[in-house]
Formats: sequence, C-alpha cells, structure tokens
Amino acid sequence: MHIMNNRERIFKAADRLFGEVGFDGASTSKIAEISNTNKALIHYHFKTKEGLFQAVLECYFQNLSETLQEALLQEGPIRGRLGHLINAYIDFLEHNKNYLRIVQREIMGGKNKGRIINHMIPIFEIIMDVIRETFPRTRSGDLSVEQLMISFYGMIITYFTCSDVLQHLLKTDPMSKKNIRDRKKHLRTMVDMVLDTLQED
Repeated sequence: MHIMNNRERIFKAADRLFGEVGFDGASTSKIAEISNTNKALIHYHFKTKEGLFQAVLECYFQNLSETLQEALLQEGPIRGRLGHLINAYIDFLEHNKNYLRIVQREIMGGKNKGRIINHMIPIFEIIMDVIRETFPRTRSGDLSVEQLMISFYGMIITYFTCSDVLQHLLKTDPMSKKNIRDRKKHLRTMVDMVLDTLQED
C-alpha cells in the first residue's frame, strides 16, 4: 500500500480545493489544513500558491496530451484513430472531474486564463495538423479544421459541463456507464458522417 509523502498530500489537497473553489478561493492555509501539513512545507515544495496551481495544471495537461497523442498518432486508418481519440478524451474527462472544474472556472475570467490557453492550444494544434494533412479540404471552407475542432470540442465538453441539465433531458444520470457508452457511440457516428463527406471528393 502506497503511503503519500508530504508533497503528494499537498498536491492532492490543492487539486481538490482548486476544483471546489478555484484558484482565487483557495488559500495555502486551507490546503495545509486539508493535507495535514503546514504552509512552510507548501512553500518548500511549491514556493507559492501560483507554483502549486501550475504544478496541478502541468500534471493534468501532460497526462491529457500524452493520452490524446497516443490515441491519434498510432498506426492505422484515420477513422479508427479519431474514434480512439474521442474515447480517450471522454475517459479522461470522466475520471478527472476536477480538471474540468478548474479549467472552466479559469477560462471564464480567472487569473490563470492565459496559462490554460497556453496549455490547451498545442494539444489542439497537434490534432488539427493531422486532420489538415489527411484531408486538404479542411484547410478552408465550411468544413475547415478550425470549425470541426470547435464543433467536436463543444460536443464533448458540454456533455460534462452541463451534466446537471442533461440529467433532466435524459431522465437518467449522464455519467452512467451506459450513457457514457452511448455518447461515445454518437460522437463516433458524427466523425463517420464528417469523414464520409470529406472523402466524397
């Protein structure tokens, strides 16, 4: 059984608190209390609250980037790889709920909005480069890769950020295994429809 050291306890407490109340609402005193450590240890390991927040972000985005690149850049037809990409992204969001809470709060005007953008854009660009290279038609027009990225990003993220609303629409828990499977299947169908259109030429 793994016993967490002080750094791990601080990191876990910060992740939880940043998810619950955001960067501005979190204090090093509260993080120290939750982690059963003290502010001196937070300073020793992370220097500042900003350093601790950056460490949490770096961990999330490194894991996300590696996960998505592994799905997208594997061998095989683009259709299958995009399907794996969607599955991997949904699995990541399903198992990292604090990630979405932190990112959405900051994107809406938090102090760390720029950091979030700087982390996200390179991930988007990797995906867009692969699609643009495979389908030259996506370089402009109604099916430009930028518009496709916005559409699919929205279709995935909204399912998680609006899950409380969707629960009333679906009349069941959107996070249930069945509903997550249905969401993945629907998105893969949407990918197929787009790719069929792109391949018509």
